[in-house]
Amino acid sequence: MSTIWFQFLWRPYIQPEVSRLIVVDIPPVSIATVPIICFVTVEIHQADRVMRQFGLRQNIPPKPVNLDQVHKDDLRGRNDRDWVAHHHQWIAIWNDRQNQIIQGTPFNENGHLRDETPYMQWYINHTIRYISPSESSDDEVIYITMLYICLSYILNHFKNILMFIFIFISIYYHLLLKQKN
Repeated sequence: MSTIWFQFLWRPYIQPEVSRLIVVDIPPVSIATVPIICFVTVEIHQADRVMRQFGLRQNIPPKPVNLDQVHKDDLRGRNDRDWVAHHHQWIAIWNDRQNQIIQGTPFNENGHLRDETPYMQWYINHTIRYISPSESSDDEVIYITMLYICLSYILNHFKNILMFIFIFISIYYHLLLKQKN
């Protein structure tokens, strides 16, 4: 029998020889939102999008930096390119990394994802939180998932309540018809 998520037993490293190897203190520069550069490749270390991993309350993230144009570069035929000059704007941000460290309110873990912060309201409006396979042959799973999504949305958007009551009744009616057939 395979282990399922609620059977997993989390055990921190209890052996002293292992636990002393684990770095607990994160250097401040680790939580800077800066470019990481290696010749042609530039990627942004977006610590501002994972603030909870660093014990901070998550803010609404800014739009991600679009690196599509930078990603079109490659090393083919560019052996003589001066990469320092080519990536000067990214290197300037990296050199200013001490001023790029994210700041935030420590997360006191009082409710995990059930808080009423502006971030959670943004998250609820921009994220599909429940996923079911659309190609599933079990239509009931899809309809129940749709019902759950509709009910969650109703709780967060009272101004649209009448529209979603109609959707809820329609789906419920569809389920009743399906059960009769």
